[in-house]
Amino acid sequence: MNEEFNELFEIKNDERETSNLAVPKQNVLVHSIIRAVILIITTILTLGILFVAALGGEMNLAILAGAIVIAWFGLMIFEANNLKKKRKNELAGANIVLIVIAVVLILILIAYIATLR
Repeated sequence: MNEEFNELFEIKNDERETSNLAVPKQNVLVHSIIRAVILIITTILTLGILFVAALGGEMNLAILAGAIVIAWFGLMIFEANNLKKKRKNELAGANIVLIVIAVVLILILIAYIATLR
């Protein structure tokens, strides 16, 4: 009778039902290459803007370059979070690795600039 009562009120067991949907293939290499190319283009753009800012002494361009870098990090973190929610852990991990590589490159650049002075 308990089963009939549950069916009557559409009460489901607490057991989690597994989805029959196929998990899409996660092509980490293509995902990483696309993000790395975006990182390289962003870096070249930012360095170009900083070079022009240094020649003209314009602070506005330096702020723009910083905003580009911050926007890239923000988008990568946002995308990694969304990929993690969609259970695409390999792609989220690739984004996190690219973020770490970018941070290391920035720290190396800062250390190099500090030794020039």
